[in-house]
Amino acid sequence: MSYCVKCGVELDASAEKCALCQTPVYIPEGLPEKESPAPFADRLVIPKNIQRRFIAYVITMVMLIPNIVLFFVNVFFVRGSFWSVYVFSTSFLIWTLFVFPFYTKKFRPYLMWAADTIVTAAYVYVFLIIGSEQPWMLKTSFAVIFLISLSALIFIIWMRQKKHHWTAITAHVLLDLTVMSFIVGGVATVLSGVTNFITVGVLCAVCFLALFGFFLYCNRSKRVRALLNKAFYI
Repeated sequence: MSYCVKCGVELDASAEKCALCQTPVYIPEGLPEKESPAPFADRLVIPKNIQRRFIAYVITMVMLIPNIVLFFVNVFFVRGSFWSVYVFSTSFLIWTLFVFPFYTKKFRPYLMWAADTIVTAAYVYVFLIIGSEQPWMLKTSFAVIFLISLSALIFIIWMRQKKHHWTAITAHVLLDLTVMSFIVGGVATVLSGVTNFITVGVLCAVCFLALFGFFLYCNRSKRVRALLNKAFYI
């Protein structure tokens, strides 16, 4: 073990200068061939999971403070209706979709799927029950949420089976949109009695189906996939 010639502090075997007085270390026999790890890091290194949680904490505080302020403004100053509920529910939906995943140690798709489905349904319930006088809109909205949630669950299960090319993923999403457009248009027409919904649903389904056919062809053709990968740097 060596000591600093100036201040006498004990030195690490790999130290090139004293950590206390910065005096250069002189070793007559030279440095060992295999140096030990440095006793002090050159810069502060924060683990990734702590970085993610810190970012999530900051965003949460930034979103929470305006909601608290608006709540007190609603209660004590701008009365007449409980409008701050809309602000809070919108903020909570955004927080669940984009901030909540940062708090998990690793990506948990089924947990994210369940949380997003529940919060989205609650959000739609708050907006349509309080702000709408047309009950068919609530039923249609819940039908849409159920279809999207079911499609997302099927997509998660499909993605976790094996690695898929991005053209196959795009084709899968477009097929889901095709089915949902047709079903949502039919459900909205039945519940509201307005035939325009089924017309819009069919038109959207036809557009999505055409795109699905194109990406399905791209996925099956290795030559086209290679051209697309080169063109879009994927």
